[in-house]
Amino acid sequence: MSAAEARAGTPSRALLAAILAAWAVLLAVEATPGDRYLSHQYEPSSVAGQSVAVALYLVGWLLMSVAMMLPTAGRLLGDFDAVVARRGDHRRLTVLLVGGFLATWLATGYLFRTGDVFVHLAVDASTWLQHHTALIGGGTIVVAGLYQLSDLKHRCLTACRTPRGFVFRHWRGGHPGHDAFRIGLAYGVSCVGCCWALMLMMFGLGTMSPWWMLALTAVMAAEKNLAIGPRLVQPLGVALIALGLVVAVAPT
Repeated sequence: MSAAEARAGTPSRALLAAILAAWAVLLAVEATPGDRYLSHQYEPSSVAGQSVAVALYLVGWLLMSVAMMLPTAGRLLGDFDAVVARRGDHRRLTVLLVGGFLATWLATGYLFRTGDVFVHLAVDASTWLQHHTALIGGGTIVVAGLYQLSDLKHRCLTACRTPRGFVFRHWRGGHPGHDAFRIGLAYGVSCVGCCWALMLMMFGLGTMSPWWMLALTAVMAAEKNLAIGPRLVQPLGVALIALGLVVAVAPT
């Protein structure tokens, strides 16, 4: 193995360690009463407490993004590493790439939590909704299923499956740090476009549920990386629509 090849493998090992560490932390926290502090369900009454709750939630969401979304971005990391492996600053550039990618998911998590606040306000203001909360959970699953069947899902998934285009389109070399972050950001936006509905479904079911996290990680990684990935999208969408309708009409 050449020195360049050895260096190229280092970021992959480091990222694998980060993914495993994120899973370990999430599983350890989930086994304790403190798991609620990293979820959107922790809502203290004071203003200061709410700020702390948002910060803790974002920490939990970032850990979840590392655990769930980085494994789906393997092709991007490999294609980028092929371009920068011989550079002396390739580790820093990989960190910036990953930072751009995770920034999109951190912003998405914040938007989910903000939307959840308005959902709770709507429920609090409606006696009917308070007696039909299953409609919210079921509706979220149906939305995820319908999105699986949409053209936007197809286009974003196609882009996510060909990350080399992001590298070639945004890598200029004159400002490598900026280029690396921009590649991660652009790919992250496409990844959000591909997977936001599945992640919203998981958000509604419980951010810190490890079994849902593992299942959805496997689904999203398969869609993006396996040859049969695109053929899984529509059957999953139909299944989610059916499941969502069952949940919505189930007696509470």
